[in-house]
Amino acid sequence: MNLAEINEVIKASPAIQIQGKITHLQRRAWNVLLANAYNELPHKDIHSVSVAELSAKLGFDSKNEKYLKEALRALRNCEVQWNILGKDKNQEWGVAGLLSEARIKNGICYYEYSHTIRQKLHNPRIYTKLNLRLQNQFSSRYALILWEVCFDYFDTDRDRGETPFIRLETFRELMGVGTDEYSSFPFLNRDVIKPAIQEINDLTDYHVEVDQKRIGRRIAELKFRITRVKQLPVQESVFPDIENLPLVAVELIQAEIDRKVALQIADKEWDFITPEKLPSPGSYSDFLGYVAEKIEMSLDASGVRNRAGYIVEAIRENYQDPELQKQRQARAEKAKEKALEDLKMEYNAKRNTLLRQAVHADPGLVDAAAESVQSYIVRQRLVEQPSAMAAYQKGGMVAAEINAILAAEFCQELLAPVNAAYQDEKDRILE
Repeated sequence: MNLAEINEVIKASPAIQIQGKITHLQRRAWNVLLANAYNELPHKDIHSVSVAELSAKLGFDSKNEKYLKEALRALRNCEVQWNILGKDKNQEWGVAGLLSEARIKNGICYYEYSHTIRQKLHNPRIYTKLNLRLQNQFSSRYALILWEVCFDYFDTDRDRGETPFIRLETFRELMGVGTDEYSSFPFLNRDVIKPAIQEINDLTDYHVEVDQKRIGRRIAELKFRITRVKQLPVQESVFPDIENLPLVAVELIQAEIDRKVALQIADKEWDFITPEKLPSPGSYSDFLGYVAEKIEMSLDASGVRNRAGYIVEAIRENYQDPELQKQRQARAEKAKEKALEDLKMEYNAKRNTLLRQAVHADPGLVDAAAESVQSYIVRQRLVEQPSAMAAYQKGGMVAAEINAILAAEFCQELLAPVNAAYQDEKDRILE
């Protein structure tokens, strides 16, 4: 399963209850990286994900690699205490960095956890499942942290839960609020607690409220209660009556075409077009693309009083707009190039991961591959290092050359499924 298909993260309670001042993005990134690595934690030291996938899951532009690097650097350097609420009674207190290593190379993010943390993250005796899509909706890191803490105590059988009373000093640690920030409780309540609760209640199907406990005249402890809200069914779709219709019909109805006409066009597809006006084979990838072009054409058509009628006739009679078709073709080619680049990046990452595993199992493969190196520069670099493995581990041209030889001469059977899948997807894109 790739990262795009993963919608929740299994997170150990002690890892939810961490003390450390990390930003909203950094916490979200740690959750996504954990979800991506979870199934590999018992048997793999280094995990990888494409920058494009990671950025998409975090909801920001993959071109902003500097932003992502800053988040990874912070996770590498962030020292946290965990299990500070002590929910896991048998779990020892611990302090660690959220990541032991992170690097980005050729569009792939590689990262590691320390051995101890890796074991604890994969074998939590007390854990919760967090929704990765929901975390991107929170604009405040305080809301995300409070949501994780509250949901960690949620009982699905009873549709409610509550945290223990949390000392105010401990709550500050959980939220990552420094001792010099919001030193007065009224300010902490106004700027941290209330906005976080409001955001959770607005964005989720759960309601959170807080109880306060005083010692003397001072607010000393807080308890949070979480309840699933029993809402009436809400139709979220803008067009609730078209959700199960063919995509062609959906596009047409959204363009204000009569529902019956839209279904007729979707059912007939190419047969709806006047025979002598049919486009030449291969002009369009599918009928949906043909229809989308005619809808887009209607947006710029001058003197049109009945846009719906224009679209139907444009489909039936295959209206032409050379300039628009040229623009659409250019966009399609650009999208195809991007898809091929992403596919190649994903393929290289999978191939290199398998090759690393093969080398780890049989280090002699590197020496054998080194014997077949033809490049003068690579051979020189091999000579400069104490061993072929040492040169290989430094990466660069040596690793690339040896990987190519391993793929071509020594690991064909290992790579066969990956190669076949890559070629099939490439052929599909190029169709």
